[in-house]
Amino acid sequence: MKQTTGQNYRQRLTQVIDYIYNNLDGDLSVNALADVAIMSPYHFHRIYRGLAKEPINATIRRLRLQHAAAELIRSEQPIANIAKKVSYGSVEAFSRAFTAHFGERPRDYREGRQTDGKACVPYIAMLPADNQEYTDMFETEIMEFDAIDLVGYQHQGDYMNIGGVFEKLFIYAGSHGLVNDSTLSIGLYYGDPQSTPVDELQSMACITASVDDIPADDDAPTPMQIPAGKYATLLFKGSYAELEKPYSWLFGQWLPQSGYEAADFPPFEEYLNDPKDTPPNELLTRIHCKLT
Repeated sequence: MKQTTGQNYRQRLTQVIDYIYNNLDGDLSVNALADVAIMSPYHFHRIYRGLAKEPINATIRRLRLQHAAAELIRSEQPIANIAKKVSYGSVEAFSRAFTAHFGERPRDYREGRQTDGKACVPYIAMLPADNQEYTDMFETEIMEFDAIDLVGYQHQGDYMNIGGVFEKLFIYAGSHGLVNDSTLSIGLYYGDPQSTPVDELQSMACITASVDDIPADDDAPTPMQIPAGKYATLLFKGSYAELEKPYSWLFGQWLPQSGYEAADFPPFEEYLNDPKDTPPNELLTRIHCKLT
């Protein structure tokens, strides 16, 4: 496939990914998505599977259930409303799909992960302690890193939607032979979601790669670098929807008591397995915070 044709296909499929994320409660049939991609429905699903390395129906189901998991934790909406928002015709059908994916019923998932209605807020030494109890503690290590070269795409908005940007990045990287067994998948997060308006949140979806490996395409990802230095790091096992818990522990409990200061560089996450073929409760995420 010529490079110009490949770039055209990637751009059309990234439009599809945007459409899916913006219409989780809408018509995401093969025919509808083929129209978005301006492709024949007879060929669209084959082209998508070839570039995304996953069938389109698997992508849709995974993203809908991931969105539902976040809503169960972050809101008090009735489960029936959440089921409707992700296009399930009944609570029973939604519950079966959710249980098959997460290994728990939606009600049990919510009850086991909400923090008694309290937002996880960072600890500030100058303010009176709020006596927040941390029921989850995470082993935190100090590690020295060499500089890491990355390429990535920017995301603005809810951090839970950065998965769509990763989908686009891996479509680009896969079509250019940039992904191998040593490739790392990394997300950088520039703002605190508890204190920054959702539409102002900035993040980057990245993989490890040298800028020398990136051709001069219009849709080429942006090069950047994680600086060498000392980092606090912890390993979290579980759904991406639950990542606020280890962040709250790291910045609200461990850091103020550690004797270290956080450096002027955003925290980043390293994703150690693939959500396409890993159950949500088995996902491994390593969170890193640069120290002075």
